[in-house]
Amino acid sequence: MTRLEEALELLRQMVEIPSTEGNEKAMGDFLEAYTRSLGMEVEKQVVEGDRANIIARVTVGKGGKTVVLNSHMDVVPPADGWDTDPFQLVIKGDRAYGRGSTDAKGALTAFLMATKNIIENPGDTNGTIIFTAVVDEESFSKGARYLADHKSVQADYGIVGEPTMSNVYICHKGSIRPVIKIKGRSAHPSTPKLGISAVRVASYISTLVDEIEDVLAEQNHPIAGTPAISITMLKAGVKENVLPDTCELTIDRRMVPGEDEQEIIRSFEEICRKAEAQFPGAQVTIDHYIVTTGPASEVKPDSQIAQIAYAACEKVTGVKQVPNGTDCNTDMNHFIRIGIPCVIIGPGTLAVAHMPNEYIEFDQLEKAYQVDEAVIRALLNS
Repeated sequence: MTRLEEALELLRQMVEIPSTEGNEKAMGDFLEAYTRSLGMEVEKQVVEGDRANIIARVTVGKGGKTVVLNSHMDVVPPADGWDTDPFQLVIKGDRAYGRGSTDAKGALTAFLMATKNIIENPGDTNGTIIFTAVVDEESFSKGARYLADHKSVQADYGIVGEPTMSNVYICHKGSIRPVIKIKGRSAHPSTPKLGISAVRVASYISTLVDEIEDVLAEQNHPIAGTPAISITMLKAGVKENVLPDTCELTIDRRMVPGEDEQEIIRSFEEICRKAEAQFPGAQVTIDHYIVTTGPASEVKPDSQIAQIAYAACEKVTGVKQVPNGTDCNTDMNHFIRIGIPCVIIGPGTLAVAHMPNEYIEFDQLEKAYQVDEAVIRALLNS
């Protein structure tokens, strides 16, 4: 069996496990058994109920530096539109179709194949590899948050597995989502001035959001691009002939590296103050914040980890690496906040993630585990 055939077989076994949110146990059991078969020391870290992170460690050579590899076990539900069974890996030409084939069981496969080869052929590589597979990345990052909050890993460097077309990415966007509650005053629609329409207040907030969006459009992170803001959910009204006295709206604010989360929170509080001033008697408050994967994070293009990873990737692919990042949230931010600089590397493109007929191309899978192996070795020997 060739390495690619071995990788596809490993990916097949993982895709056949329908590890949607809250259903990661079987996937964790599989990864526990697989990493033990490689001779790694394995810990199951319970996050909640039967949801557990997998933490597997191995030291090669004389030891030294430590690299943590991280990706997630959970996948989004397949929804409609699939031409094949989403939980079967179906080969068509040079593509393998299945839920998670790119996001992110392809990345897990690449990490494991790279680690297996280093264990079996250490050469002059010295150091420790920590493989972490976490739960809940697609929703609230409970797994990565738990791992970081409990300081379960210590490492000199980290690699996060997400689709990058097997290139080295050094940053990602983040998000923060306030839920704003508006309390107005009900009235008969024939006498609206006797009440305060919560929907009118929401409409005013929409204009404030538009103003913020215009300001954000003038900002630009050299790699991550522009931040963004939008209202994504609105709930109001009890009957067609009653002036709505309550309304709830959700704002999605996309952050770029370098933005101050507390400053953004203050801007939401200012929205509430302006709305109350515009509609005397209304109460406008931030009810809560929806938990997201987290804020944006980055390492600089001239950082040690970026330079080492760029050079190792270029040696494998022949493609010169340029500073790049991903628009989606990743768990990188949780490793950054505990002092572990990271890069993002994984097979495939984000364009097919979460979509019907998600797939990974053979050459991408092969390239990813080759790049992962080269970068791990280079970081351990740095």
